[in-house]
Amino acid sequence: MNNHIKWPLISVYMPTKNRSSLLKKAIDSVLNQDYENFELIIINDGSTDDTLFVLQDYQNRYANIYCVHNKTSKGIAQARNQALKSCSGEFVTGIDDDDYFYPDRLSSLMVSYDDKYSFICSSVIWDFGVRTKIADSRRKIINLTEQLNYNHATTQVLVKKERLMKIGGFDNNLVARIDYDSWTLLIERYGCALRIDHPTYILNRCRDIERVTSSDNNIIGNHQFLAKHKHKMNTHNLINHEFRDLYARDAPYAFKTFISHLPAGYILNKFKYYIRRNFLPRWHK
Repeated sequence: MNNHIKWPLISVYMPTKNRSSLLKKAIDSVLNQDYENFELIIINDGSTDDTLFVLQDYQNRYANIYCVHNKTSKGIAQARNQALKSCSGEFVTGIDDDDYFYPDRLSSLMVSYDDKYSFICSSVIWDFGVRTKIADSRRKIINLTEQLNYNHATTQVLVKKERLMKIGGFDNNLVARIDYDSWTLLIERYGCALRIDHPTYILNRCRDIERVTSSDNNIIGNHQFLAKHKHKMNTHNLINHEFRDLYARDAPYAFKTFISHLPAGYILNKFKYYIRRNFLPRWHK
């Protein structure tokens, strides 16, 4: 990016634990950004593999990488909050240790930034190993009502550090839906967010990777999110969270329930789940 000195410092935070084989690709994707005014804050959250040595090598070679090593794991939310305290940038964004950035991620988000939006995010690429899929591909101004239906903000956002700190960062009590919760709180406090249609983030969806959040934790996280935000929700929001709970549990989806859910939108998702659950039993989880 030309004249990068004029652009503000962006702090990229990355918690990691026992993923040294994937970590290098994530780090390299940040280092290869065409936006040069950034720093990378990595929290090694109690890894027992060779992550320590991998990170020491990077830190020795790059002045804009800063690493913290936790002797015991504190969990992803607390690790992110720990990273935020070390961030020097006016703006922050995150990356998971099994994902990676396109080279123009930071520049694309910063070029699109407008202070009237609570934050900026982008569409993402889901990488299944054998195939890829673009998710949330349309440009969208995200209001609170829509965000309470579904996490339209995707996995990571570009936001002023001060804003993220003022909402309390990430909720240590949640076992899943940690991003969804924080992005929702930002929209509630600072107004609509903007999602650009240009995909800049590759989300690793390969099944052979151990996830921070298991299926059971996803179910619990859904319930925790609902309990925390239910008082803000309208009838359609509640219906859509009922559907997402059924989906997460791979629960039966009766025709009567399916029909009752349709007025709340997301019809294609509900139709696909209804067909899979009732007519394609071999596709069950």
